[in-house]
Amino acid sequence: MFRPHTASSYFHRSLLLLANRRSSSALSSLSGASISRVELTYDRDTGIVWQTSSSKRIRPLYQTVIGIEIHAQLAIPTKLFSSAPTAAAPPNTHVHPFDLGYPGTLPSLSYSAVKASILSASALNCTVHKVSRFERKHYFYPDLPPGYQVTQQRWPLGSDGLVEFEAWRAAQPAHKKGDEKKRRRGDISKDVNANFNDANLSDGPSLVQLRIERLQMEQDTGKTTTHSTTVDNTTTYTSHIDYNRAGCALIEIVSHPDLRSAHEAAGAVEKIRRLLRHVGTCDGRMEMGSLRCDLNVSIAPLEDEFDASSDSDASQYLRNMRSNRSVLPADVGQRVEVKNLSSLRQIIAATEYEALRQTESSLDGVPTGRETRTFLVRPVNSQYPLGGETFCIRSKGDAVDYRFMPEPDLPPLVLDGETLGYDDTATTLDEYISDMMPESSDEAAVRLSKDYGLSDEVISVIISDPPAIAMLDESVDIARKEVHKLNHDDKELGSIPTLAANLLCNDLFALVKRSALEGIESTPSEDNDDELQSSLNHPISVEFSTVHGKRLGSLVAMLVDGSITSAMAKKILAIMFKDDLVSTPQQIAQANNFKVIADLNELMVLCESVVLEPKNAKQLAQYKEGGKNVWKIEKFFVGKIMSQSGGNAHPEKMKEALALVLEKVGSL
Repeated sequence: MFRPHTASSYFHRSLLLLANRRSSSALSSLSGASISRVELTYDRDTGIVWQTSSSKRIRPLYQTVIGIEIHAQLAIPTKLFSSAPTAAAPPNTHVHPFDLGYPGTLPSLSYSAVKASILSASALNCTVHKVSRFERKHYFYPDLPPGYQVTQQRWPLGSDGLVEFEAWRAAQPAHKKGDEKKRRRGDISKDVNANFNDANLSDGPSLVQLRIERLQMEQDTGKTTTHSTTVDNTTTYTSHIDYNRAGCALIEIVSHPDLRSAHEAAGAVEKIRRLLRHVGTCDGRMEMGSLRCDLNVSIAPLEDEFDASSDSDASQYLRNMRSNRSVLPADVGQRVEVKNLSSLRQIIAATEYEALRQTESSLDGVPTGRETRTFLVRPVNSQYPLGGETFCIRSKGDAVDYRFMPEPDLPPLVLDGETLGYDDTATTLDEYISDMMPESSDEAAVRLSKDYGLSDEVISVIISDPPAIAMLDESVDIARKEVHKLNHDDKELGSIPTLAANLLCNDLFALVKRSALEGIESTPSEDNDDELQSSLNHPISVEFSTVHGKRLGSLVAMLVDGSITSAMAKKILAIMFKDDLVSTPQQIAQANNFKVIADLNELMVLCESVVLEPKNAKQLAQYKEGGKNVWKIEKFFVGKIMSQSGGNAHPEKMKEALALVLEKVGSL
């Protein structure tokens, strides 16, 4: 997964502006000369565009106002209105006459899609309407054969939802020392100082609230790809259309314009992606197109909102802004839609690019109008420090009249017992939805902390992959049952969740990742998340692990009862993952002679042989001399003994035996 930097993120651009009578008042107040160079900075955390000079902020000019639209492909086996499968296949093999717009074909609604949409709406805290309606949205494009899309624009399945999340920067761990060289181009250091920052807002709200306007079901379109051929220095471009995706079930999630920064937009999309993955309705793979995002970006003037030289004034403004998101700022500009963003990095970059572009245009006296743009990915360089730019594909004057009309071939969708298959004489719709909903990720986080005592960092890793939660629960349950049979004390039973979580997060996830990258000749940099994710053999999820909860639990039980060491457990886990998919951990340990040496007398013989070995005479002499470096000599002997035992020596008992041997030898 792409993890943006956590340092304050700024991108500088110098503008050469000509001040004349047609210039805006903002420009006139900034210039004071016929030609003035204005340096602009965008703060990805607060969404404020600043006038700067020599990397020092002078005046806040504008703040971004952002709404999002997410198109998520439902993880169901067939398409929305036909029986065509949705699994990956060669182009144009999973098609159905209805999805291709053949005359006389009729839609047959997938109730798997209905249930998945209900789950999604409930995960986003939407009101699920008992009655919703389908309608036709008309437009012509080659990847839409019927000439219209069946959707629910005016009568959606769900509405009035609410999502709480942490802004992207706040949710990420801080940079480690020495990470400066890893920061992406376009960033500069914290030397670009503000008169306020998050430290000033420590008593403010930590969570961002995003209102969801509606969630609607609709059809996906086909996939268009462009190919080029060159013959005799003449290049010909052809477009190929794969209709396998046409008619697949989508949900469109439309938010209110409650977001104020690039990092908030990225945090919102990531939170919604996690929620959909958690309830199992969408795999959330942006790099594969199963989740796509459109941004609606505009800017609101800030010049008179607060005094940038006052810490308290600036901080108070941000507190008010964060607590009044539902109120649209005064004099907000026309919104610009940026379509089909396929990664969190693109969301951040497109927001920043639009903030600066719209500010430039406004300062130049020509505010941007309402338009639709797309984000073109470019190589990161001095010309494109953000790795891309937005490009206009349709202006307000070219706005499409979609000619919405009710879908004549589909009745209203009524959510009752007959439609969903439950007894509505004994159960209400709300009760049915509640019973159908799995444990939420937030509820899981609270439970893992309360019941298992896991750290926030470990919990964050586990809940980011929903199958990992079920695997952890199963492994803990199995380990407790097996250890309980051996009459171990409560302290040893209490260590089981931590041991299981550590094996899961540190070792099993590493094996899954290695499997995902296996056979890839040139491994993409993790810094390039788009390239990395699209090249994987499978997603990095324990869903694709060959080790399941039962075997992991048995391995944890062996650790608790002391029959193996941590080093042995890692080796056994690796064997279970790749080489032996059937045997139990106990059988693998026996076959590979993984047996802990715990007998004190046997360990003393082993320790004595190492300590008295002639090649270790120098270290023994240094130990006898005493001094502050004695602990280093002890550590040296521990390493040698573990190596001599093949890693089979019980760590604690081996140290006890070594202490006895050194005491005996030291007195000679």
